[in-house]
Amino acid sequence: MGWTPDKRQGSSTSAAADHVQRLLEEKKRKVAEAHSRRVQNNMYNSSSSPVPKEESGLNMAAHPLLLDTTSTPREQSKKDRYKPMLPKFSTVKANARNAPSPSASVAPTRSSTGTPKPVATNPYLNVENSATQDGDFASQPKDRATNRQFRFNQKGKYVHIADKQRQENQLEELRKRIAEKAEKAGMSGDAVTGGPGGGIKRPPPPAAEWWDASLLPGQNYRDIDSLGIEGLSVLLETQANSPITSLIQHPIAIPPPGNLAGGGETKVMLTSREQKKKRKLERKQAQQDKRDRVKMGLLPPDPPKVRLGNLMKVLTSSAVADPTKVEARVRREVAQRKHVHDKMNTERKLTDEQKAEKLNNKMERAEKKEGVQGCVYRIKVLSDPSHQFKVRKNAEQHGLSGICIFNPNFSLVYVEGRFQWTTAARARDEPELALNPDDPPGSSAVQKTEEERAKELQNNRCDLIWEGQIRERAFVGFRARNCPTDGTAREVLGEKMRGYWDMARNFREEDLE
Repeated sequence: MGWTPDKRQGSSTSAAADHVQRLLEEKKRKVAEAHSRRVQNNMYNSSSSPVPKEESGLNMAAHPLLLDTTSTPREQSKKDRYKPMLPKFSTVKANARNAPSPSASVAPTRSSTGTPKPVATNPYLNVENSATQDGDFASQPKDRATNRQFRFNQKGKYVHIADKQRQENQLEELRKRIAEKAEKAGMSGDAVTGGPGGGIKRPPPPAAEWWDASLLPGQNYRDIDSLGIEGLSVLLETQANSPITSLIQHPIAIPPPGNLAGGGETKVMLTSREQKKKRKLERKQAQQDKRDRVKMGLLPPDPPKVRLGNLMKVLTSSAVADPTKVEARVRREVAQRKHVHDKMNTERKLTDEQKAEKLNNKMERAEKKEGVQGCVYRIKVLSDPSHQFKVRKNAEQHGLSGICIFNPNFSLVYVEGRFQWTTAARARDEPELALNPDDPPGSSAVQKTEEERAKELQNNRCDLIWEGQIRERAFVGFRARNCPTDGTAREVLGEKMRGYWDMARNFREEDLE
């Protein structure tokens, strides 16, 4: 007996399918209606829509932007806030600018080895607030502090950095030079500069320092650990040749050469009257100290100074008994005292070398205080040896240095020294060198003919053509040179003073007037 379908069961299945179909169509219709309402309510939609009637009062509809279709509001960025107000037209650039970043939706790619590649991120994006709920990224910058303050660099910061860099560069150059010299000498560069290949190594610390070696039996610091402090002290006290004894040494206190802590007493410059008063007080104090020692019996009293004038007062009875003998003794004592006085003066007298050194020191002090003065003289005729001797002797006596140049046309004298001495030498030389026909009989001018003598001594002059302060002396001592030509004279004067010769050569008597 075969199976036959039930008619009631087939009718129920078709009814269920029809019901589901109706539900789907209803849902689609509702979705289409909702979509059409949203499109119609959007006033910025590009599609044409009928213009609503103007309403007023309570019948006016709310603006579409004020209507919130979503149940829960979301935070919008500054850029999303004005998205509905975009223009009714759109371009490719505007769509590309407003499109979401592909980096947010594209998954990180994997390399051929299978390891994911890191995605490049924008350091100027605020990652916490950039991702919106729908996955879009807003280009909102990071929040900046409103109370941001200036940060100033400390004074000398970059100067210190530059100095440090210069020191490093100098040290590097020094190492390179040392390495080059070491390579030329056949040594290794690392061994000299202390590189990785070598270098001068410090020796290891000794087992015991030299100041502790005599106190340790084994001359090693390990004795302290083995014996201990107490055992080592007992051993040092009982040992025969121990440096520690029961005796106490009191070293002699030696005064230091100078008071380093206080810097020494500053010497005060005294006037001649104050120095005289100081010497008088010192002599008085020394004499009083000697008297006190005589009173205490530490020194014998001085013998009385007997003279012929006070002979009867000092030696009353003995002088009356034998006056001749007493007078002879007094004369011997007076002669002895005079001899001792002359001997002391001779011992204090300076030798010739000491006098010269004292004079040189005085000249140096005066030059440091007042400076060095230079003078240039132009002498028309300086042929007499006696006059040449006077010029040289005046320079030596006044401590002047310089040079005297003899030329057929004229003579040049350059002296340098203390201002006071150059003035004194000028006051002595100018009258003597302004010669006259009344020379002494022994001079060389008398040996010449009357015509030559009158020609040489006519209008003879000694003119000071230049004087001024100079930095230091250029000559040591005073000397004379014979220069027949101008070139020889300039060569003798040197590079710095050859202008003096040109000045003397171009000198005219009218310039002084």
